[in-house]
Amino acid sequence: MNVSPPPLISAYSGGGFTIATEFHQGSVLIIGAENDGFIIQPWDILNPDMITRKSLDAIYNASNRPMLVLLGVGTTLSHPFAKLRAELATEAIGVEIQTTPAACRTWNLLLSEGRKVAFAAITQDRAEQ
Repeated sequence: MNVSPPPLISAYSGGGFTIATEFHQGSVLIIGAENDGFIIQPWDILNPDMITRKSLDAIYNASNRPMLVLLGVGTTLSHPFAKLRAELATEAIGVEIQTTPAACRTWNLLLSEGRKVAFAAITQDRAEQ
């Protein structure tokens, strides 16, 4: 789905995210930039242990690659993601790993500043399973 205005996240509960006034069930990826539009797509990740470089291929392969990936990993930070951080560094993409609520707030802030950033987050309900 292409979204014209910046896709701000207004809620993250009920097993999904409310993004740009539309509810998206489950975990999500958001890729794009303000001038090019945004793509919001489902992300088949149910818990932090499933996050790998391959699970982020859509970000690596985006025509308008971000400078930073915000990674929301659920309600707690319990995984160091050392291998993933190293892989993203070789691609010249920074990564900020946060709880899902913190990643949502940071996403909205960075979008308001016009930053080139991607978002990948596990819905809290799934991360707790």
